[in-house]
Amino acid sequence: MDGSDRTGDGPAYKVNVLDRAISVLQAFSVGAPHMTLAQLSRATGLHRSTVLRLLSTLAHSGLVIRDDETGQYSLGYELIAMAEVAKAGSGIADWARPVMKEIRDRLNETVALSVRSGDYRVDIDQLVANQPIRRVIAMGEHKLLTFGAPSLAIMSALPEAEAEAIVERLMPKTREAFPDFDIGAFRAQLQKVRERGYHEQHFQFGPGSWSGSVGFAGPVFGRRGEVVAAMGVSVPSGRMNDELRARAIAEVVEGCAAIGARLGRGGSAA
Repeated sequence: MDGSDRTGDGPAYKVNVLDRAISVLQAFSVGAPHMTLAQLSRATGLHRSTVLRLLSTLAHSGLVIRDDETGQYSLGYELIAMAEVAKAGSGIADWARPVMKEIRDRLNETVALSVRSGDYRVDIDQLVANQPIRRVIAMGEHKLLTFGAPSLAIMSALPEAEAEAIVERLMPKTREAFPDFDIGAFRAQLQKVRERGYHEQHFQFGPGSWSGSVGFAGPVFGRRGEVVAAMGVSVPSGRMNDELRARAIAEVVEGCAAIGARLGRGGSAA
């Protein structure tokens, strides 16, 4: 048995097929985001049949996708989802939590943080209101980027072409969940978010005003100006009034800017 088959944590331990699959993924670059089978074979030094088997497995897992018209491959959206998980684990919630706590304490309403995962958003952290009637958000669920205040906050901060591509891909699922979805109105909503820095969404979860909520969310930008998260406030509909609405909007806009400023400084979140 050679060194590549030994168990343990040292550098001698490698799984050849995994090593080759990684080399295929790493062959893609900003300069070459789309590659044919022949190009990948040359770039990795692997036989075409080997690369084809690896691509089949990677495609099944969503790590690569193949354009049926051109025959070219590119990295898949599952890698974006993995990157977002890594980003969430790298401390964005730690950076955001002090700001979120201040907002929760001032408003006594639920404050949540969301990140993009491919064509979806995932709510990764929340601070719940200290009131008998309050909104509690289920963490970790994949939610459409075409609905909800945090989703629109994230979408508004993406390049328009990228946002349009996401809407197109999600259209069947969006129409299934929301038959009255109006893409023209959706585009107009995104433009409003870009102009004012937040989105306001009214949700209804069942009969009676107390079963619904009003959500406010804005985009959080990283040090390179890219959107890294959305932060928002959720208020039960029965408690909403003009004064609370104005306060919630101000807290969201200022809070997103404050989190972005903390991310821009780098260093420790402690």
